[in-house]
Amino acid sequence: MPQLPGPALETVNSRFNRVLALGIWAISAVIAVSLFFVDRPTQLAYLVPLAFVNLLVWEGLWHPLLTIADDGVELRNPFRAIHIPWNALVNVDTKFALTLFTHERQITAWSAPAPGRFASYRAARSDLTRLPESTYAAGAIRPGDIPSSDSGLAALYARRYWEQLRDAGYLDSGAVEGADGRVGGGRRGRDGGGGCEQGGVQQCGVLQLCL
Repeated sequence: MPQLPGPALETVNSRFNRVLALGIWAISAVIAVSLFFVDRPTQLAYLVPLAFVNLLVWEGLWHPLLTIADDGVELRNPFRAIHIPWNALVNVDTKFALTLFTHERQITAWSAPAPGRFASYRAARSDLTRLPESTYAAGAIRPGDIPSSDSGLAALYARRYWEQLRDAGYLDSGAVEGADGRVGGGRRGRDGGGGCEQGGVQQCGVLQLCL
């Protein structure tokens, strides 16, 4: 594979979601400790649903991650991971969260939610300049495009690197890995191993058995 322009690796996780997860875990810890001081025979039984809730918090709020790599964008969403090669990507949107579009489907990144409507009032003018050109394709910058937000930072990385590859001719030449244009998934998506294919889209959930 030839040398590609731009960063080899960038990662984005939701700062708000992780702070929220820490808050929930702190409350859960207090509840768990207090159960040991309750004089009831079944008190410890409440630890089971409490542990289950904390597991869901980890999977839904802490674990999601977006990675910008040489061969595409990797999304680690709850219970599944998806790999999108660069030449399969056709659009990046940030209306409600970072959403990546291919010709076949759209995938939302749990690790990059868009900020509230008032985020645009707090943004500095310098935040709205020198962004990738595809940011301005809709004519106006959304709050989710602001680089200080989770969705905006992820969109900045994805758009900037995608445009560098496009301008250098790598997308047209098929020099980028994953040139078959499929959306590959699963924990082994980058190696090309594993994957459940459905409708031309490869993805694998943690709870799926791929044969």
